[in-house]
Amino acid sequence: MANFIIATHGRLAEGFYESVKFFNSQIENVHYMNAYVEHNDFEKDFIEKVKELSGPPLIVLTDIPGGSVNRIASKHMAAFGYQVISGINLSILLELVFSPETINEETIERVVTSSREQLVFMNKLIEEMEGKEFTND
Repeated sequence: MANFIIATHGRLAEGFYESVKFFNSQIENVHYMNAYVEHNDFEKDFIEKVKELSGPPLIVLTDIPGGSVNRIASKHMAAFGYQVISGINLSILLELVFSPETINEETIERVVTSSREQLVFMNKLIEEMEGKEFTND
């Protein structure tokens, strides 16, 4: 079973973690890191957490592609052999954490693609759906 680290600026990581716990309070393979909240040495804390979780596959999820948290996670991924996914949302997090399949690169690619498709501008979608309803009469 893979371990997951949710790492974000501020307390967003903790919010994602609490949302996962809402769906399964017994989950033990999901961890979070709130960057720059307690102090500013996120990189040191991150490396310690990665070392602590070494063993099974490790997936790191970050909030902003190109942001400092993601740059730190990406900087160390080759040395520690984990996967990094940036631009986290609750949909992708839940799909990965509760996936019955082994998490590998193909799984990650599929889940990332699926997550992109779930980002929807609802006003436009409903407008298009209502237009189709009226033309089907």
